[in-house]
Amino acid sequence: MNCVYCSQRISRILSIRELICFHPLPRYELCINCQKKFQLLEGHQLCNGCGRKCSSFYCSDCHLWQKKYPDYSFHHTALFQYDDEMKLWFEEYKFKGNYQLRHSFSQKIAVYFKKKKNFLVIPIPLSKNRLSERGFNQVEGLLKGAAVDYTDCLVRTGSDQPQSKKGRKERLSGHQPFHLCKTYEHLLADRNVLLVDDIYTTGRTLFFASEIILKYPVKKLETFSVAR
Repeated sequence: MNCVYCSQRISRILSIRELICFHPLPRYELCINCQKKFQLLEGHQLCNGCGRKCSSFYCSDCHLWQKKYPDYSFHHTALFQYDDEMKLWFEEYKFKGNYQLRHSFSQKIAVYFKKKKNFLVIPIPLSKNRLSERGFNQVEGLLKGAAVDYTDCLVRTGSDQPQSKKGRKERLSGHQPFHLCKTYEHLLADRNVLLVDDIYTTGRTLFFASEIILKYPVKKLETFSVAR
């Protein structure tokens, strides 16, 4: 088996558990060297709101969001720090279209979602134009790579400029781009909902999506991203 990212051959000795386990071994994974490139956020002091590295209970961004959404006690979880190495990975995955990379973090994503079995998982959608240009929804790709079931019930209207090409002020501004398909409205009643995006930068996208979900009588709302 080769590393899904650098294509180097992966050689390892199977553990006793893997030898006797009836589950198939993963077909795709990162080699040890590539795993070391990406910095996990676990084990660090994190903001209680958005999950970024922070020495205080809430970071400055979350204090601003609390003023805008005083009735929303949001909680965001991210797996990795969005640093230079992670930017290069997303460049290869999202913008160069290397769809096989959706498997890069599948094992860690799957472990997290096993703890969320009672949640309705909703990925952040792309606009029709963006989906046509890219050929796939990168968020749905990550969920599929980890074999996570999800409900594609949000719709993104218009054709917005990619977030990666916007400055901070542009990202924080803008108009509500989402709406919920009416056929899915009944699913949200008294449910735990987990909104999923690929990257949490300012939080604007997830807060827009949260506005839509919180119009319905959900039991709990949490958000998740691969990187923060």
